[in-house]
Amino acid sequence: MAETNFQVDKSSIHTLIEQTPIAYIIMDDQYRIHYVNDSFLKLRKLDKDKTIGEVCYNISNAGKPCPYCAVRQALATGKPAFMQRKDILPDGSIRYIDDYAIPLFLDEATGRKYLLEIMVNRTEERLVRAQYQKDVEEAVRALVELIEAKDTYTALHSKNVCTYATRIAQHMHMTETEIFNISIAALLHDLGKVKIPLEIINKPERLSDNEFHTIQLHPEFACEMLDGFIQLEDICEMVRHHHERLDGRGYPDGITGEYLSIGSRILAVADTYDAMTTDRSYRKALPHETALQEMHRVSGSQLDPAIVEAFSKIPIEDFSEESYGKSPDNQQSLLVRELKDDSSSDIRADQILTIDTLENSITPEQMQAAIFEHTPCGYVVLDKDNKFQYANAFFRTLTGMEESVLSGQPCTLFLPDDEDEVCKTHIRMRRQTQAGIRTFDAYLIPTSTEYRIYAVIDCTEEAEMIRKMDIELTHLLQLLQQLLLAEKDKQGIDFCSPEELSYVKEKIERIASQRKRNGIVGSENGCT
Repeated sequence: MAETNFQVDKSSIHTLIEQTPIAYIIMDDQYRIHYVNDSFLKLRKLDKDKTIGEVCYNISNAGKPCPYCAVRQALATGKPAFMQRKDILPDGSIRYIDDYAIPLFLDEATGRKYLLEIMVNRTEERLVRAQYQKDVEEAVRALVELIEAKDTYTALHSKNVCTYATRIAQHMHMTETEIFNISIAALLHDLGKVKIPLEIINKPERLSDNEFHTIQLHPEFACEMLDGFIQLEDICEMVRHHHERLDGRGYPDGITGEYLSIGSRILAVADTYDAMTTDRSYRKALPHETALQEMHRVSGSQLDPAIVEAFSKIPIEDFSEESYGKSPDNQQSLLVRELKDDSSSDIRADQILTIDTLENSITPEQMQAAIFEHTPCGYVVLDKDNKFQYANAFFRTLTGMEESVLSGQPCTLFLPDDEDEVCKTHIRMRRQTQAGIRTFDAYLIPTSTEYRIYAVIDCTEEAEMIRKMDIELTHLLQLLQQLLLAEKDKQGIDFCSPEELSYVKEKIERIASQRKRNGIVGSENGCT
């Protein structure tokens, strides 16, 4: 299918850019806004009359140029630019944005450059992920309370290890996601001890060889309980290896330091310190300085020297529980800007370029290329017989359809299905394609021509993430319930009191009912 099979006219461009769910802005090299569509105004909660002709940072950053700007980068390089941002709007609401800037043309008469800025709202995906992290965090806390119901020392030890491990990770300038994973792994590192009989855990005398072997099984027990949690893979690995040593003489796998993750080595340091500085049934706690000396003595053989050194530099008063279990704000590092609501200036561009006057400077074909080829959105054009007339590269990649195969072929992708989710502005569809199962939002763009134009927003990653998260959290809640119902003679679990069991059970039920009540975390772009 040749790219020239379908060419839009000025009217179609106007309809497409106005009705698409993607935010479009036309801007000049002075950062003056010449055009915005309704999707941009809704995304940024702005009034069109106060936006057109204004310098962009006057309406978004109190008159100061933004420190990070895709438009500035595109102007400097003359090439398309891309950035991911977290925007905090004046009313406190948050938008996660994929921001693209595409050079459009140079006005020879004035020497002014024009750009097309494209914003894709990723807020829903981010909120879904954040909600899942909160739910996992609640379930993990319930697991820790379950451990505490059996053995107070083990639960308090887990919280202490979490505090120390989190502070070490922060001191080593690790990312928010890495710190979060380490804190959760620290809370769960002794989960397997719920399967160890209390008489072994609290035995005041020296353990027999068989009893010590049983204790050594607790990292494996924990991993068996957490097996199958895709989101907890890194955490499970840290839990399994927190008793491994650099010299390979640890357990359960006897692997050496080069195969140990940084998280596992941090847990080992935090775990060793708390074990030495806490009263046990068989000995009294060691002073802080004595524990540090012992850790330095085994540094290089048992513990990682760099982590021991980092730990020893942290003031003891910095250790508190304030940071444990806090979810990272994002999965990736984003540019964050807090947008300020400030009064507009009186400065206006001497000539406002509109969609209607674009043809004086840029052809419809050039505008079509800028939109279709650079927007991370599938655009599909069907004729009156429902046959493909055009499909941009994004759509072809999304569905795995070859350009030569599409030409003039019937399109069945948008035919109604009983499982489609009908929303106010679009339909969420899940389809089997040549590239695998894809979930997408399909927007039918109204047009006065004989063509039907679809804008297709890929939601596959978001939908699969929601599906996996829901399965995994259900698995985690089921694990809690199984542990609660386990009998001592079968599982080795010995709980303290019916009241403590009831408290943990209520928390489990509250998490489950809240997820059922809330359903998928939505946003302004979600299905309603």
